[in-house]
Formats: sequence, C-alpha cells, structure tokens
Amino acid sequence: MQQPESNASSTPWGSFWSLTVIQSMNALNEKGVQFLLIGLGIWMAMELQYSLSVLIVLPFVLFSPLGGWLADRWCKTRLLQAMVLLQVAVLAGMTLGLWLESLPLAVFSFGIFCIQAMFFSPAKKGLVKDIVGSENIGFASGVMEISTMLALLVGQIGALYLIYTLLKLWGPDSGWQAAALPCACCTVGAVVVFIMSLFMPRYPAQSSRPFSWNLLWCHFSQLRMLWNNKVLRNSEIGIGYFWFLASVMMLIVLQMAAEAHPVASKADFLQVLSQQKDSALLFAWLSGGSITGGLCASIICARKIRTWVASAGGLGMTLGCIALSFLPYGTPGFFAALSFTGFTAAGYLVPLNALLQDRADNDKRGDVIAAGNLVDCFLGMLAVGIQGAMNVAGITPQAQCATLAACSALVAIFIHRHTKA
Repeated sequence: MQQPESNASSTPWGSFWSLTVIQSMNALNEKGVQFLLIGLGIWMAMELQYSLSVLIVLPFVLFSPLGGWLADRWCKTRLLQAMVLLQVAVLAGMTLGLWLESLPLAVFSFGIFCIQAMFFSPAKKGLVKDIVGSENIGFASGVMEISTMLALLVGQIGALYLIYTLLKLWGPDSGWQAAALPCACCTVGAVVVFIMSLFMPRYPAQSSRPFSWNLLWCHFSQLRMLWNNKVLRNSEIGIGYFWFLASVMMLIVLQMAAEAHPVASKADFLQVLSQQKDSALLFAWLSGGSITGGLCASIICARKIRTWVASAGGLGMTLGCIALSFLPYGTPGFFAALSFTGFTAAGYLVPLNALLQDRADNDKRGDVIAAGNLVDCFLGMLAVGIQGAMNVAGITPQAQCATLAACSALVAIFIHRHTKA
C-alpha cells in the first residue's frame, strides 16, 4: 500500500490549518442553522427537531457509495471547493426563505445542506492524509475532531442564544427576523471560507474507477470492503460505538434537563427556548471535556498512532458512565463526571479515527470513510431507538448510564485486545 511521505519541514501545515477552518465553519453553519430552525419551530409551536434529524442522516444512508467514489475518483480539493460553494448557495437560499417567511424554502435549503455535508465529509477527511502524510495523521486527525466538536458546540449554543436574545430584544412577533439575521451571518462566513478554499493545494485522484449506476445501491459492497480488512473493521467498530454512546448520552442529558426544569406550557415559547438553552449549556460541559481530551490525545499521537490511548479512553468512558449513574443531577460531581466522560471518549476516538484514515488504501480512502460514515449513522439511529425504548419503559437516566457503562466496558476490552497500530 502506498504511503505518502511527509516530514516536519515539508508538511504544508498552512494548508492543513486552512482545511481545519473550512471544515469547522461547515460544521458550525450546519449545526447553527439546524438549531435556528428548531428555535423557529418552537416559536411557531412546531416540533422540527425530529424531521431535521432525519434530514441530516438520510443523505449518508442514500448516497454514501456515491460520496466515497467521488472523493476517490476526482481531485478532493476541487470537490471540497465545489461543496463550500454549494454551502454558500444553500445558506443564501435559507436566508431568503426566512426573510420571506417561507418555512418550506428554509427547510428545503437545509435538506440540500445535509446532502452537501455528506459529499463534503469524505473529501475533507481524505485530504488530511494527503496534506500531512502518515507520520502526522494522529495529530492532524485529532485536531480535526476537536475543531468539529468545538464548532458544533458553538453552533448549537450560539443559535439558541441568538434567537432567544433577539426575540426578547425585538419582541415576540419577530421570530422570522430573529432566525434570518444569524443565518445571513453564516452565509457571509461561508463566502469567506470559500475564498480560503481557492488557495488549497490540489492532489491527483488516486482511483480511475468509472461511474456506474450501481453506486446508487452498492452499500453492502462498500461495507463488505470495510469489514474484510481486520484493522479497518476493528477501528470502525470502536468509532461506531463512540457515535452510539454520544447519541445516547445526548438524549439522556436532554431527558435529565427536561425532568429537572419542567415547562408549564409548550405555548410559552420563550420558556421552552430557555429550557433548550439550558440543555445546550449541559452539552458545553460534555463537549468541553471532549475538546480537552481530544487535544491531549492528539499531542500524544503527534508522531505515531498509539492505540493504548483508545484503550485508556474506553476505561475512562466506563468509569465516567458509572459515576453518572449515581451522582445527583446538577451537583459539581455530576458536571465533573460529565466532563470526564467527554474527555476520555474523545481520547478514545482520536487514535481510532487516525488508524482508519491511515490504513485505508489511497485509491479507496474515500470509500472507506464513506462506509464508516454509513455505519456511524446507522448506530446513531439505533441509539435513538434504544434510548427512546428505555425512556418509554420507565428506565431512569441514571440506570441508562449504568447500561452504557456495561457496554463501554465490553467495547474497551475489545479495543484493547484487537486494535493495534
């Protein structure tokens, strides 16, 4: 398998940091406009969060093989530039929809944004190794994950805070304007990163495989390619569990916040928005730990992928979930356990992500990343179903955390035994 050579003096770190900014802005904008629409839905007494969540996942399920093929067959930089330009167009369309008070146009534009994100993902992840090479993939992959987490956190909290603040400032009848102004700001940011993307270096495509219509339905072939490689398979099992854990933990935190701060009436949209804003602050504890843990893991893996970091992270996730299962909600110990769980989970993820990107054949890297995205989305949907079933069955959030602790322990043992760099 061909490995690009890299050393500290020849690695174009400026290009890597530009890529980090570009992908961070894409993540921030996607999460930001999603929560602008959720806030608008609360103002309109509508529940949009479930339909928007489906829109985010659906493109990865439908078009994953096509996205992987494009990232391998064409210049990843050109594909990245095209997707950033599409981001500008859909954000402009969404801003127009909000300004014209057209919810269908705004939601349609968001749906196109979700398709853009699906094609954007294998291109930007595939570019990381092209830019930094195998020697620095551990550090670079970790930085990309950290910046994504930070961007998602800022997008979610920022959108809810802005729409809540603008509604209080401009009055209760200004919901459309309160959503349109931040969306317009996102559009301006997208224009800036598009200009930045024009200066990214170009790398030749690694694959010459021609287009075929079976790319629209060859999902199982793509997954089989991932499954047949032991290193890739074991890495993706670990990565997929991370996203399963993250999805379940997000829903548990929402359930805890809703039980701790009940809303008297959903008709009081400012009260509902305030509850959502408080829930987002809980995610700040979790994400803050994740960002710190990801940074530490990136530094440890700066010159070599060290899978013991994933093993230690798996153990830490287990201990964190155990602590959350008995610590009272809202206490300093609870917040510390929430941050610790995020810290160790991110440390667990960084070397596994680096291993997946590094060990994929250069001409199939986009396919491998797209297949991994498909697995992650499936496990994310499974997590929603499982947590919903536990909630309906009357299982308390604390007992759900105990269940996650048992699952995390099993995965940690698997990763320790079967994943080596």
